[in-house]
Amino acid sequence: MNRKKKIMLSLLGIIIVGVIVYQYPIQKAMALKSFESYINKQGVATNKIASKEIIKDWKRGGYLIVVTFNDDQNNKYYYHYETWSTRKGENLKFNRMTLSVIDEKNSVELDAPFDGKCKYPPIEE
Repeated sequence: MNRKKKIMLSLLGIIIVGVIVYQYPIQKAMALKSFESYINKQGVATNKIASKEIIKDWKRGGYLIVVTFNDDQNNKYYYHYETWSTRKGENLKFNRMTLSVIDEKNSVELDAPFDGKCKYPPIEE
């Protein structure tokens, strides 16, 4: 194999490793940091978390953090972290965390106004 091919394969390997490291440990750490900040703004203590599952979201990008709280067992909270996103009529936003609350008993997503339907409603960031 000539020198040029070795350099190209080395560069390709570095790029692949870089993408893998970014997609998993780095992006996951960013998602967890954003999650901690979001629940602090909601006024939630971490000791109220009954279960927390962190899932790489390949469909929408970023990570999905599914949480059940000790004091709100009937609802599941889906915190979705995106490294960047743009929505119709909005500017580009980075490190975006959004929340969807699902009523597990009735299998429906709760919408505003939340008026007591869930203990920790979504906040505007």
